[in-house]
Parts: sequence; C-alpha cells; structure tokens
Amino acid sequence: MKELIEKIDFFSGLEDKILRKVANACIMRQFTRNEIIVRQGEMGLGLYVISKGRVKIEREQKGGARMQVAELGPEQFFGEMSIVDNKPRSATVTAAEDSECLLLTRDSFVKLMNRYPEIPIRLTRVLAERLRVANEKMSSPPSPNVKPPAPPTAAGAQPQAAPPAAVPVSSNGASPGSGKKSEIQQMLLDTFSSLYTLKAMTRFSVAVLGCPVEGSAANLVAEVRAGDVKAFFFPAGEAVDMRIQAFAPGSFTLNVFTPSAAVAFGPQEIAPADDVRMLLDPSGVRLSRRGA
Repeated sequence: MKELIEKIDFFSGLEDKILRKVANACIMRQFTRNEIIVRQGEMGLGLYVISKGRVKIEREQKGGARMQVAELGPEQFFGEMSIVDNKPRSATVTAAEDSECLLLTRDSFVKLMNRYPEIPIRLTRVLAERLRVANEKMSSPPSPNVKPPAPPTAAGAQPQAAPPAAVPVSSNGASPGSGKKSEIQQMLLDTFSSLYTLKAMTRFSVAVLGCPVEGSAANLVAEVRAGDVKAFFFPAGEAVDMRIQAFAPGSFTLNVFTPSAAVAFGPQEIAPADDVRMLLDPSGVRLSRRGA
C-alpha cells in the first residue's frame, strides 16, 4: 500500500516511515459497478486511492443531467481536498466497474498531520504549486474561441465563504486587493483556515505575506510560496520576531494563523528604508514600525 500512497503528490518525497504510517491508516473499500462512491453536494469522507478497477467523475448540470469530466484507474486518486476541508463535494464519483480503493479519512489524516509536521508542510507546498499553476493559466491569453477556465477553489469544492477568522480584513475594513493575485492569496488563506479549523496545524503558527515584501526570522521552520504570496511556518508557542522588508515602495497584507487565533492586517504602506517587524508572543500579534 505504501507504493500507492507515495504516488500521491501530497505525500511523495516523505520518508518511508511516514509513508508506512499513512498506508497503515488507510481502509480498504470495495465497490461494485455503478455504485456511487462520492455524491455531489454531500460531505466527502476523505482521500481515495484506486488499487483496482476504474471510476468515472461526473458533474450534475442544470436540469439534473450529468456530464462526465474524467475517468480514473489504478494508482490514481480522488477526493484529496476533502481531507483538508468540510465542504460539499463538487462532483459525483461512481465505480465504472468493480473497484477497490484505499480510503484515508479526514480524521486519520488530521492525526497524522499533528504527529508528523512534515505532512502539513508538504501539503501546503503542493497546494501552493497548484495555485501557482492555476494563476499562470488564468494569466495566459485564451486561445481563440476558447472560454477561459474558472479559477478553482482552494478546496476543490463549490465556492463558499471562509470562516470569519480567516477572511483577510484590514484594520480599516478594506480588502487585500483585487485581481488574480488576491484570488490566489485568498485561496491559500482559505486552505489555512480549513486546516486550523480541523485542528490539523497544532504544531505551527503561520504568517502569510502578500507582495511586495519578504520576511525573515531566526526560528523560521519552512517557507512556501504561491506566486507573490509567501507563507512562513514557525513552531507553535514560540515567540516570533519576523522582519518584513520591501524592495520597492508599496503596500503589503499580513495574515497570521496560530492554533488558537487568526489575525489579519490590511494593506500596510512600506518603503525599502522602513524597519517593520511582526511580533508574535503569548500576548498576541502586532506590527512594529520604525523609520530608517
């Protein structure tokens, strides 16, 4: 089973010990031909990896008609985003023939993420790469007579409002901006919101910075990028003094997630000469600013 698990981008590259733990947490499920595995509009149980057989993925159209959008076979997977959110599924998955799948439930995945911090970092890197690719596709000029694809939601489900704590709102009530970059940023923020809501990020605090700035700190654990948006991982419970540096005049946004709270700072003006710090400690999160 480990060989199947390591083919999934969320887990590829992790050490064998972790891959074996993920494989051991999976449940073997069998489905007969035409049996519905995932139903559009319902909550998903988790990630499915096909070991035998084939499945078809269909989306229900207006009027109740279904349109097939994909067919998957052995060593392919589906439902992966249901392990990081709790939103209705955006498609129906049906066994095209007698099939066998490994199922990793959301609850099992959350336990694994809390035990092995490499997993949430890897997960975030994969999601950031998916967002980067989506951003490039949205930025590319469409081919003649081809309708440009709608940007995917961060969780692969029907778009829904994020929990209030994760919506990036500035101190004066302004949104972080508009356009494709802000859409990608919001998708990443929605993902972190889901992970913290599921209590799957108890080992980390995360600071998400929007351009045109960079961040640095002594106790930085990992850094993940989605275009111009950066996510910085720190050990949960540790004080953080992160320097925020600009290479051009402009404004930046900052969203900070901890296991107990989420804090947002709206557009903040900054110039290359400014000394701006994000300070995180048991008393909360604040920005410190000193001119050069």
